[in-house]
Amino acid sequence: MSHSTCTCARLTAVLAITCGVFTLVAAQDTDYVRALERTQKERPSTIASVARIAPEGEPGTPLVLHGRLFAADGKTPVPDAIVFAYHTDRTGLYNLPGGQGHSWRLRGWARTDREGRFEFDTIRPGVYPSRSVPAHVHFALYTNDARYFGGEIQFEDDSLIRAEDRDRSRAAGAFGEVRPVRTNGQRQEVDFQLRVDPKQKF
Repeated sequence: MSHSTCTCARLTAVLAITCGVFTLVAAQDTDYVRALERTQKERPSTIASVARIAPEGEPGTPLVLHGRLFAADGKTPVPDAIVFAYHTDRTGLYNLPGGQGHSWRLRGWARTDREGRFEFDTIRPGVYPSRSVPAHVHFALYTNDARYFGGEIQFEDDSLIRAEDRDRSRAAGAFGEVRPVRTNGQRQEVDFQLRVDPKQKF
């Protein structure tokens, strides 16, 4: 699988993917970490709690992601953190044909408010052309003192999600990565929560 098809291919292979669960192995993927570092150099100087991933006019089903970030205890909101998010376009690609791998064309940054809340306007991501991995949105978290892999969310109505992954998500409760999708007019909406995991520091 090429970088233009799946920028997390190496992670998928190394982790024998239950896609969405990062471990310390992820931090050892130096190409991926370098790509994150390179991308953060393009971070806007001003970041609000409501932001965009896909630009307006991007083809696809409109999607709004309503997120909230908590500390490791799962109870304490984390304010003033930067949430970096990226996903595929509706065809399942991260990068333009011939573009640099790990460039994540559809990406965005939001800053959590005092209650740890943030929101992204975007489109519903497509599945990889191989149709072997459910559609998902990736996250990285930047707090005042550290950075963390934030995992990902998947969509409950995606038929590619395995039963065991649904079960694991249900067991995680509000922090499960498989999230319900609701329709509001012409757009879809998803509520989710992320938690800072010290083991995912990189």
